[in-house]
Amino acid sequence: MAQRLRVAVVVNPAAGGDGERIASGLAAADAEVRTVRTAGPGDGRDLAYKLAVTAAPPDLVVSVGGDGTVCEVATGLFRAREAGAEAVPPLLIAPGGTGNSVYRGLWNDEPWEEVAALALRGGAPTRTIDLARIEQNDHMVVLGSGSGLFAETLLSARDLPGRGRDLLMAAAVAAMERSRPYPGRVSIDGEVLHEGGVVETIVGGFRYRGGLLNLVPRSVLDDGRLDITVVTSSVDMRTFAQAAVQGDVHSVPGIVWGRGERITVERTDGQPVLYEHDGEVMPRATAAYDIHVVPAALTVLTSADALPWFGED
Repeated sequence: MAQRLRVAVVVNPAAGGDGERIASGLAAADAEVRTVRTAGPGDGRDLAYKLAVTAAPPDLVVSVGGDGTVCEVATGLFRAREAGAEAVPPLLIAPGGTGNSVYRGLWNDEPWEEVAALALRGGAPTRTIDLARIEQNDHMVVLGSGSGLFAETLLSARDLPGRGRDLLMAAAVAAMERSRPYPGRVSIDGEVLHEGGVVETIVGGFRYRGGLLNLVPRSVLDDGRLDITVVTSSVDMRTFAQAAVQGDVHSVPGIVWGRGERITVERTDGQPVLYEHDGEVMPRATAAYDIHVVPAALTVLTSADALPWFGED
């Protein structure tokens, strides 16, 4: 008789999605399931680390929450690997949050029930993906990061009713109405890509934000490099918004795009830059952020389909 899969489920009850329902469904599956819940910031990281460094780690860790929860759990697994853990389990990401952009990037929005059934019977393939590290605070980045408008969108979402991707779309409209360009500079591997007015920068990582907006459309998750889209002050924002949903934002006049191993995003007026990563707005503490890629840093379960944002096997 085959041994039952040992699964540890890390649930963020405050994520605002369907986390508790997803956790209950996993617990009812034909697997040995242990569920742990976060109680505050940093818990997902600490719980995942402890699970990975124990003498008998689980076969699989499941993150149930939003993209911020994914980042915490992934960080814990990565830190365990850095500490020398020999059997760090792969990560399965469930759509338990608001935008669920990482879930889309790994499963292309396949129905969760089908994903869970495949994963829990051991039939889902694994891949290693790149992460990024913010040098100023040593934060790990999974989904991506950026300055300006998208960070404003996340702030707007705190004050609006609703949930899910519809909430993020409404917040994006509200943020566009009040956002103003800032004087900025973007450099890739030490070379200046753009200097002047900046509406926002999007660094990936994963191509989508809010689950719907394709903002770094050529990014590849396992190529050892980071992509960046710079929305300059010359961009017509209505055209940009339409392209983010329906087209290629790189075709919009005024958009600047680049790729490299180390990206620096800064304000040139010395004021703190508004910056976010993985759907979490960071304190305004510095005028510049340096982000570098960490290749092949995390093992995840993902779709068997040939998704365009993975490199060739």
